[in-house]
Amino acid sequence: MTDWAARGARFLAFGVFNTLVTYAIYCVLVIWLHAQLAYALVFVLGIAIAYVGNAAWVFRARMRWATLLPYAGIYLATYFMNAGLIHVLMTQAGVGPRVALAIALVIVTPLSFLLNHAVLGRDARPHA
Repeated sequence: MTDWAARGARFLAFGVFNTLVTYAIYCVLVIWLHAQLAYALVFVLGIAIAYVGNAAWVFRARMRWATLLPYAGIYLATYFMNAGLIHVLMTQAGVGPRVALAIALVIVTPLSFLLNHAVLGRDARPHA
């Protein structure tokens, strides 16, 4: 398996892990907090978990303050890309919200990987 393919597989695996962890935390937080506040908290937590996991495991890059802000920007960019695609697919193509998100994820996830690689991959060390 090429290094790109291995990183891509690790990126997807870690993304699933991060999603499950933050979703579980969200499910607990909504017991006490408003749903939007709970989501905002887990969204920020998800960025932090993703930064650590993607830097340490996916790309084996050094974690630096200089890459943290651009990394958070990637998360915001992918959020808006997904939101925009969901809107277009629902309003212009008549697709339901679940299918729209699935389609958006198929399109945006590879872009997210490339953006993550651009920020973290520069410092990446090959896995042994």
